Amino acid sequence: MSHQHAFTLVITGPAGAGKSATAEAWAQAQSHPTAHVSLDTVREFLCAGYADPRDGWTPEVDRQYQIARSLCADIARRYVSEGITCVIDDAVFPLWDRIDFTSWRRVLGETPAYLIALLPSYETVVERNASRHGRRLLEPPLLRTIYDMMLPWREQRETPTIDTSSLSISETADEIARVPAHLRQTEKFGVR
Repeated sequence: MSHQHAFTLVITGPAGAGKSATAEAWAQAQSHPTAHVSLDTVREFLCAGYADPRDGWTPEVDRQYQIARSLCADIARRYVSEGITCVIDDAVFPLWDRIDFTSWRRVLGETPAYLIALLPSYETVVERNASRHGRRLLEPPLLRTIYDMMLPWREQRETPTIDTSSLSISETADEIARVPAHLRQTEKFGVR
C-alpha cells in the first residue's frame, strides 16, 4: 500500500454513541493495514493518580487528557508514516477549544486527518449508558451535559454526522466507510 493513502480518522460523539466499538469494527473491516486507538484506554494506562473527568474538569484532568491526546497523535503519526491508517475514538467537542478538532489537527501535524461525529438520540444514549460499568458509566446530569455539548456538530456542515440511534455497530461502520473516501477526494478536512 502506498503511504500517501494512509490517514487518521477521528470518531467522536457523546458517551453511548458507539465510538469505540464502531472504530474497532471499521478498522477490522478495512482491506489495508488499519489500527484503532482509544483515547480513553490510553488515559487509563495510569495505574495510580488517574484524574477522573466524572469528578469535574480539573487542571489535572486536563493535563492527563492533553498527555493522552499527544500520545494518541504520536501513535497515529507513526502508523500513517508507515502506510497504516489509524482510527482514534475520542469525545471531541465542537465549541470547547481545549478539546476540539483544531487541537487534534495541531498535535497530528501534517498527518491527513478527518473527523466524523456519531450522534444518536438522547434516549439511545441513556439506554446504552445503562449497560455500562465502572468509569464508563456516567451519571444522568453528566451524560446530558456531554450530549448537549455534542449537538452543535449537527450544525457544522464540514463535519459529517451519522445518527446511530437505529444502527448496529456494523451498520455504523458501513456508513463511516462511505465517508472517508469522499473526504479524501475533496481534501476538505485534510491537514495542510
